Amino acid sequence: MNRLFTIVFLLILSGCTFARFATTRFEKPTFIYKGSELVETSQNRAVVNFLFSAHNPNDAGLKNASVSYELYVEGKRFLTGTDIPFELLPNGDTVITVPAVIDYRDLSPVLGSVVERILSGRKTIPITINAVFSGKPAVYTEAGKEKTISFERRLTKTAELPLMQERRNRGQQKPGDAKP
Repeated sequence: MNRLFTIVFLLILSGCTFARFATTRFEKPTFIYKGSELVETSQNRAVVNFLFSAHNPNDAGLKNASVSYELYVEGKRFLTGTDIPFELLPNGDTVITVPAVIDYRDLSPVLGSVVERILSGRKTIPITINAVFSGKPAVYTEAGKEKTISFERRLTKTAELPLMQERRNRGQQKPGDAKP
């Protein structure tokens, strides 16, 4: 008898929670750029994580969300990434890591800017990220009907990313200098 009562109580409670969420107004999440971190460098590439914080004010977590991005140097696009999935926790903040693998060969559209910075001895290069966070999560009513909700947020930020020390040293050598 106790088991039956517990099961019925849980079903009623979950139905009430669902009905409350299904009738509650959906609030779009907000996104903030937190920074970037250089994860790895090699002779051929750099791996950079762009870090964002998302706030979901809703009582339910959100799935079926993704981020796409474009990277620019001085207004020239050199790399894109699409449909990187993420989920948002209910009533709280979630850190979203957007990885970018920058193959140095992909820098050809912006090579002049990169070489100029290396030769001038600068230690960083400004990379602009245009990110689009979007999602189409669905909520189901008790009758089994789907209620689609959607959001899209655009964010543009510029980060100073370090140039590889070895490449800076090679770029600063003058003709006739002895090589190490």
